[in-house]
Amino acid sequence: MRTAALLACLLAGSANVYPEASSSTASRTTENHPAVSATTQPPIITDTEVSGWVRRWQNRLGLSDWKIEAKIVRLAQLPKGTIANIHWSLPRKQATIKVLDSSDSTLPKGEIARDTELSVVHELVHLSMAKLPLDANNTELEEEAVKKLSSALLTLAESEQK
Repeated sequence: MRTAALLACLLAGSANVYPEASSSTASRTTENHPAVSATTQPPIITDTEVSGWVRRWQNRLGLSDWKIEAKIVRLAQLPKGTIANIHWSLPRKQATIKVLDSSDSTLPKGEIARDTELSVVHELVHLSMAKLPLDANNTELEEEAVKKLSSALLTLAESEQK
């Protein structure tokens, strides 16, 4: 009972979707970093990899009835201070996830793939919570809960693969 109440408190803090709304958005944020200039090297992450992560986590999170498109985009195509975001339509059960192009990442190359997969999981956790009546003017608690859940899910999946 106490755990359920705590989870309800964590999740009740903010909202992205209202029952009457047809679409909404959520973003995974980070500190602003200057963009790194693009190189002629092959990308660290590909559309195929990102789409694969979306399908895998979509199934794991029980979102198989959703049509979810994934896009790798440049920093300028994301809201300021974010590295990923999701837009969705509840009535149509459609969503688009945008993740940061590796050429704009400030992370070491060896960390980019895991961080991008974490971004996918993070955005899909937002989507799984889309029906909750949350407060769009107070998103800190939702974001904190989504960060903790997505990180725990990815860590658990990684430990199962070992």
